[in-house]
Amino acid sequence: MAAVTFGNDIPGYLAGDASTGAAVIVLQEWWGLNDNIRDITRRVADALPGLALAIDLYRGRVTSDPDEANHLMDGLDWPNAVEDVRKAVVFLKEKGAKKVGITGFCMGGALTIAGTVLVPELSAGVCFYGIPPKVLADPAKTAMPTQYHFGSKDAVAGFSDLAAAEGLKKDLTAAGKDVSEFWQYAEGGHAFMNATGPGFNKLISAVAWNRTIGFFQKHLVLTTVHL
Repeated sequence: MAAVTFGNDIPGYLAGDASTGAAVIVLQEWWGLNDNIRDITRRVADALPGLALAIDLYRGRVTSDPDEANHLMDGLDWPNAVEDVRKAVVFLKEKGAKKVGITGFCMGGALTIAGTVLVPELSAGVCFYGIPPKVLADPAKTAMPTQYHFGSKDAVAGFSDLAAAEGLKKDLTAAGKDVSEFWQYAEGGHAFMNATGPGFNKLISAVAWNRTIGFFQKHLVLTTVHL
């Protein structure tokens, strides 16, 4: 577990090893690459098992203030962030990964979907409560197995609330995409996976976590590890 730099100048946080051939990119919420995201990255690496890499999309900036977080997200170059994902795949494969997945939360969830559309070098994606604008990436064009997690009590209108999630599911269905892994949690609000935030839901997060790890093990892990 260590801070790393890849793709010439992109900072990140790397955990685990490539013994199973599996790796996952973890994308931050609008707060930045904070202790919560580092913890999730370690947990992903341990649970696969495999490599996990959190990309520092804000290049070192982290906040706990919602106004500043909104400012940082508004200032993010989203197409450049997608290129960060592409470079992260290259980096992880150089480290020994054979298949690379992607997951993210809120802002990172939207970028996760964008990655499944625009970065064919990926093998699977798991999105948590975020939808990219179609001008960046049309979710219906996702090119790989993708799992989705949304809370029906999410209040972030047009981005991850119930109407947005239902619209996404409808678009995916119309495009002939598999929605058997589209999960909606009746009691889930926004950021129900963030154990450090007010929206955290212990029960839902545990269920979603098990589904996430199972999904990645199915689509990424090449070697059975006997402990």
